[in-house]
Amino acid sequence: MEDKAKCASCLSREHGVFKCVGSGTLDEISVDKSFFHYKKKDIIFKENERITGFYCIKSGLVRTYKTSGSGKEQTFQIASRGKWLGFRDIISGEESNHSSICLEDVEVCFIPKDTITKLIKSDEKFQIEVMKYLAEEWKEMENHVHSMGTKQIHSRLAELLITFHGAAGNSDPELNINVTREVMATCIGTTTETLIRALADFKDRNWIKIEKNKIELLNLKALYSLSESTAT
Repeated sequence: MEDKAKCASCLSREHGVFKCVGSGTLDEISVDKSFFHYKKKDIIFKENERITGFYCIKSGLVRTYKTSGSGKEQTFQIASRGKWLGFRDIISGEESNHSSICLEDVEVCFIPKDTITKLIKSDEKFQIEVMKYLAEEWKEMENHVHSMGTKQIHSRLAELLITFHGAAGNSDPELNINVTREVMATCIGTTTETLIRALADFKDRNWIKIEKNKIELLNLKALYSLSESTAT
């Protein structure tokens, strides 16, 4: 753990709720927060763990997932910079409903519950932005459930690749996907074998190029079109 730059100068600020917060409030958060650096495959927090604050991603990708009684994992979200982890659970006062694991080296700021509670009570503009943030997360979850229930595997895979592309934060079509095929399969609710066949099909269509963990998106237009189609 170590101190890092103030929130006001953080580049990730523009990707989250803190973009609306005034400089005075940001200074308060900077004093109270802690900075952590996690390595790939590190667990930030586990399902059923009681956490005392939430995490704001400064850089890197984090996968949130829930594990069934049989040990099967279901991925909920691939979270990138500006996203908050564990916020809903500290507000509700409940144990964490899912686990968070780093897909690559990750930098996060940990903000104590007392700090955010005080901010919510004292800053009306921040209250509104928090509600917008939570509403957007609910919308994303509804879209994910809809996708899992109505879209075919190829459509879900196209949607996942687009998500990785967006999380990368640039226009480079080459993705370095630091997750196993098994994990990718949990993201779209299928088996590893089916995922591999779908990737091979995309490759045969010249939509993507695959080299180990690197996937180059050769036809984003086709992937976007397919991601919006549903099963008939």
